[in-house]
Amino acid sequence: MKRSEALRSLSRDHHQALVIAKDLRRAEDPPRAARHFLEFWEQHGELHFRLEEEVLLPYWALLGEVNAEAAARVAREHLSIRLSAIALGSGHVSLEQIHDLGEELEAHVRFEERELFALLEADLDEDGLAHLARVVSEAEATLTRPQLGAVF
Repeated sequence: MKRSEALRSLSRDHHQALVIAKDLRRAEDPPRAARHFLEFWEQHGELHFRLEEEVLLPYWALLGEVNAEAAARVAREHLSIRLSAIALGSGHVSLEQIHDLGEELEAHVRFEERELFALLEADLDEDGLAHLARVVSEAEATLTRPQLGAVF
């Protein structure tokens, strides 16, 4: 599916997330799977979530009519995946939890690609999408990963 320029970098991140999700669903070695996910999370996932929460959804609301139900779903799923990342970082997860995270991550990406992004692209006109592309690009260049200490 051809994406607007505003969403292309986020779609590329989604492709990487689907690869990780597949690895999690098929994992047989919990520590290795956890390390692999956490590497992805620290390098891409955490910042990707911030871009969607702090840039994409607010600017969509500013430029158009954000779908509140879809935005609430994004927030719920992001929180759940973040909690799983914290649990994986603590080392207190089972193989079943790793497989569940893989299922959840895949379902989340599919929702965003098939539904959320389609809603956004249908709502915003060409100028709105161009503006969104600029702010997403600027945010990608300036946002940094938060420095969170260990919770456990």
